[in-house]
Amino acid sequence: MTKIEMFTGKGGVGKTTMSVATALKYAQSGKTLLISTDPSGSISEIFGRPLDQGLTEVGENLDAVELTRAQVLALWRSKFGDEMYAVISSFLPVGPEIIDYIEGAPGIEEEFMLDYLLTKAQSNLYQTIVWDTAPTATTLNMLCIQQLFYTHLTQAQKIYLKVKGVFSQVDPLSLINSWRDLTAQIITMLKTDTTAWVVANPERLPVEQALNIAASLSDFGIGVNGFILNKTLPPELCSCHPFWQAKYDSQQRWRQRMLQGAGSRKVKEISELSGEMQALGVLAEVAELLQQS
Repeated sequence: MTKIEMFTGKGGVGKTTMSVATALKYAQSGKTLLISTDPSGSISEIFGRPLDQGLTEVGENLDAVELTRAQVLALWRSKFGDEMYAVISSFLPVGPEIIDYIEGAPGIEEEFMLDYLLTKAQSNLYQTIVWDTAPTATTLNMLCIQQLFYTHLTQAQKIYLKVKGVFSQVDPLSLINSWRDLTAQIITMLKTDTTAWVVANPERLPVEQALNIAASLSDFGIGVNGFILNKTLPPELCSCHPFWQAKYDSQQRWRQRMLQGAGSRKVKEISELSGEMQALGVLAEVAELLQQS
C-alpha cells in the first residue's frame, strides 16, 4: 500500500526543503513521488527544471510534480466536464461555456487536487508519496471542504429525488454519486494512508500555528508523526555577540514551548545550515539530519 507523508506548517518555515530532503531519502529504498500543492512552491527551482507541466523523473526512483490550477481543472474537465454539461443543458438553454463558469465553484480545485493524489496512490507505482502542502490555512480549508462537499452531495441526492421529473433525457444521480464516491475515497485516503509532519521555525507565530494545525489534523483523523523545528541556531556561534545571543535565547523559549505542546510526539530539530538548497549538498545533509533525529 502506498503511504502518503505530508509536510505542512506556516508559509516560509521550510516545508519544501523538508519534503524534498525526505523524498530523496525515501527514493534510496523505493519508488517515490514528490507532489507540491503549494502555489508558491519551489521544487522546480530546487531541481533546476520546470516541474509544473506534469510528472517528471528528477532522479533515480524519484518523480516530482508541482500541481497548478490549470492541471487540476484539466483533470476535472476530463473526468466530469461532459457529464456535467449534459445534465445542465438538459434543463437550461446553455452552451459548453457553462463549464468555464462552473470551474470557479468553491471546492472544485481542492477536490481534484486531492483526486490527483488519490489516483497516484491507487496506481501502486509508488512506495511513498511525499506531499509538500500549501501553508496552514489553505491546507486546513482543503480538508474542511472535503467534509462539506461530502455532506452537500449527500443532501443533493435527496433533492434530486424530489425534482427528478425535471430531467427528461439524463440522470444526474450518476454524476452526484460519482462525486460523492470520489469524496468518500479521498477522505478515507487522508484518514487511513496519510500521516503528517508539521514544520515550524523556533519563533512565536510558527510554533503556535504548528501546534494548532497538529490539533486540527488530529481532529480530522490524519495521524501526526510529529514536528520539525527548522533553522535553530547553534549555541557555540551565538555566545560571542549580544544580538545572536538574544536571538538564541528567544529561540530556546519557543523551542521549550514546542516541546511542551508536542507532548509525546517527536520533535526533530534541524540547525541553521549554510549553502544553497539544491538537490545535492545541503539537502542531502538535511535528509541525514532528519534520519538521525
